[in-house]
Parts: sequence; C-alpha cells; structure tokens
Amino acid sequence: MRPEPDELYRGVLDPLNTRHWGKPDTDLSPDGKTICLILEGAYPYISGGVSSWVQQLATRMKEYRFKILTIMASDEEEMKVRYTFPDNVIEFRTIFLFEYLNLKQERFRKRILLTDEERGQLRKFILFDTTVDWRIITNLICRPDKIGNTIDFLMSYDFFDELQILYDKKYEGEGFNIFFWTFRSMLATLICVMQQKMPKADLYHAISTGYAGLMGLIGRFTYNKPFLLTEHGIYAREREEEILKADWVQGVYKQLWIEYFYFLSVGAYKSADKVISLFPHNREIQVSLGVSREKALVIPNGVDDSGFPKHKEPHAGINVAAILRVVPIKDVKTLIRAFNFVVRSHPEAHLLMIGPSDENKEYAQECRNLIEDLGLNDSITFTGQVNIKEYLPKIDMIVLTSISEAQPLVILEAYASAIPVIATDVGSCRDLVEGIDDDFGPGGIITRPVSPKETAHAIIALCEDPALRITMGENGLARTRKYYGSSMVFRTYSRIYEQILDDEIF
Repeated sequence: MRPEPDELYRGVLDPLNTRHWGKPDTDLSPDGKTICLILEGAYPYISGGVSSWVQQLATRMKEYRFKILTIMASDEEEMKVRYTFPDNVIEFRTIFLFEYLNLKQERFRKRILLTDEERGQLRKFILFDTTVDWRIITNLICRPDKIGNTIDFLMSYDFFDELQILYDKKYEGEGFNIFFWTFRSMLATLICVMQQKMPKADLYHAISTGYAGLMGLIGRFTYNKPFLLTEHGIYAREREEEILKADWVQGVYKQLWIEYFYFLSVGAYKSADKVISLFPHNREIQVSLGVSREKALVIPNGVDDSGFPKHKEPHAGINVAAILRVVPIKDVKTLIRAFNFVVRSHPEAHLLMIGPSDENKEYAQECRNLIEDLGLNDSITFTGQVNIKEYLPKIDMIVLTSISEAQPLVILEAYASAIPVIATDVGSCRDLVEGIDDDFGPGGIITRPVSPKETAHAIIALCEDPALRITMGENGLARTRKYYGSSMVFRTYSRIYEQILDDEIF
C-alpha cells in the first residue's frame, strides 16, 4: 500500500530505526532502470522547490522505477509525508543523522586490523583531506565487521591516536576536551550515516552534496554503479553561510565545520560521473571546487505552463503573494518590514504568505510577532500549505526576499501564470527576471537582499501600474516557454539516464 500525505508507513525496523515502506532490496528491473534518488532534509517531508522538482521528475519519467532515500536530522518530532508517491516509486527509506545517539558499544576496545594503505587513508579521512581515496574509505568505514559500529570505532585506540595527531598539528592551542567532543560528534554523525544500508539500484542520483552526496558515492563504490549528482544550490557554500552566522559554534570550530562540509562536497564532486547545476554561475563554482569541466552540465529548472491558470479573477484591492517556507533563508522579516511601507501609501494592498510555517516554528513566531508589533495583522495573512493554483488567478505579483536561492521554481510558476515577480539579486533570479541576451523584456524587478525600502518601492511601482504588471507577466511567460519548459528539462534527464545506464558514460 502506497502512503498518502500525512501517513507514515513503518516497515520492519532495522537496528538503526529507519522508516521505510516497500520491500527492502526490491529486485532491480531486468532492463536496468531502477534509480535511487537521495535527498537531505527535503522530499517527501519538506515542501519547497527541490521537493516539487523531485515529484515532477518521478511523475514525468514513468519509464523508470525509483527508490527514495531521505536523510533527516532526527526522529524526535513526528514527520508528515507531504506528497503522494507516483506509482513508479517502489521503495522509500529514511535515515537519521543523530541515530548514533541510540547506539551502544558492542565490542571491547581494541586495535583495528589495518593495512598501511588503509591507515594512511583513514588519517586523510579524519583530517578531512580532500585527496582521500573514497573507494578505500568506503570499503573500510562502511563495514562494521571491519571497524565495529560507530561507537566501537570512536572508542578505538586507532581513532584516538589519529585524533591526537590532528590536535597536535592544528589545534594544540585549544582545550583538548572541547576539541575532542566537537570532533567526535562530527565523526559520529558521518560514520553512522556511512554505515546505513544502501538500497540496491542501477544508478544513484543524489540531489545535493553533503550527506546525500556522501550516500551517492557510497552506492557507487559499494555496488560499482554509476553516480549522478544534481545540485540546486551549492551545498557547501550554503552551509558556510549558516555556520558563519551561527551561535552554536564558536572560534576555530567554525572553520572546522566549514572544512567538513567542503570535504563532503569535494568527495561527491570527484566521485560522480556527471555533475549537474541549474545555471552557469553555479557550474563555475563546482568546477572551482574540483568538478572536471567535461562532466559538469547545466540543466535548468522547468515548468509546464499548460497546467497553470492564465485568467485573472476580479478581486478587491491588490494581492501581493510570497510563496515560500517560513524559514530564515527566505528572509520573511524583510518582506514584512517592506510591506509596512507599502500599506502606508496603498492600504488596499494585502500580503499572502503562502506555504508551510511549521519547519522552523521559532522563526515563524518571530515573524508573527513582528507583524503584530507593526500593526499589520489585517494586512498580512498566513495561508499555510494550499493548492497554489487556486490562488494564482487572484494574485497581482509575487515577491521573494530570500538571502540565498539557486533557481527558484516559484518564479517559473509565477511566470507560468503570467504574474510579474519581484526578487532579490541572488542565485539566478536576475537571469530569470531580466533574461540572458534575449529580447523578451523584464518579467519583474530585481532588488538587493535585506532591503525593505527597496523592496517596498518595487511593490509600490507595480501597485500603481496595472499595465506594467500585465506586460511583465507576459514577458516572463514568453521567456519561460522558450527556455524553461519542463518537457525539455526532463527529456534531457532521460537522455542522461539512458547514456549512463547504457554505459556510454560509466
């Protein structure tokens, strides 16, 4: 029985308490068309651009069977499946980063039998040395019969010896106790994830680097199968931005965590047979981090505009919409502050916050408190997760104030309904709004990030010019139809799958 939204099916639990449905290790299709999609912190639990893309991919590519492996932080809170799996999704598993907290030492502390080559690679692994041989490390770390479980390894003399070398080399001026527990927690998460059982597949397709990319390279080296990597954003760069702003890590350990995530990303880049980005600038970043140019491809997001309404329904006032998850990276507070300026000159304007607000409840509450402090309760509405196509005919413009984006699907979906967009100058937003050497004209207005007044001026400009709204919406629709059609996007993915599975690449 296939899960519907808000249902979780728990099969026979293995010792690491993975959630899954479908028969584990389902036989591969005889014609070699089983794809394992690997995600971190996304589909099917978290809605948003990446999850919508995965749903489109599986739905459109009916000639393939898919297994879904999703990596989440922990099992502490109830998680809801927010998507109905297409019929060609035959297996779904969830693994948790902090599952090592439930593990116990199973064997007495002792030396691990290692060859000189294995010991040298293990040292590189612990030092986050990007020249490490991942084939050797996969064969070593992923084998509890070789090194024990996560806790066994972290209690071994071998681990402590290598940790002492790292401390003496780079962290001698820091307190050893903080260093030990910081590093131990990093390795505990990493090793525990690596020791998860991978679904069998003919091709492993990770939808980011990080832990998803790590599992992709493990699938490659464990089963000798090809590994395809798609990055919607540059994972390591995003983690770096978060760490630099974070309060939970201080001093030299900020750099340690940054090195850790770049280490994982470079490993995935070097191990993947093809690496895909959404737009050229991100491709250049990937190349600068170790992806060879010949295997770096650009495939944009896509949308089928035929499924989106073009008609406009009469409505009172002016409806401004933000289609988003209420999380800090979307910088909802800047949008709220901007709208405080808008309603002073256009009290008939109303802001719709469309999307889930339960992913970061603390931030969502801060946003609601700000709305109340500014006296905007009557001007801003949180709709929660809704059928967006029912709202589109009544929306006059869509606004994004994100501080980081890749190639927002929400912009393409706005254009699919001929709605103009105001967006911050991040990722490929400028390319989508203003075009790249085309003659369609702007599909909206670009603003600087964290600029409430500039965002307000852009909203006001479109409030006061209905004809401009129509023109910009039509420009965006024309650009989307020519360059960002989903049929073209998924045909390209289908060709890549075929090439890899037919050994033309691998």
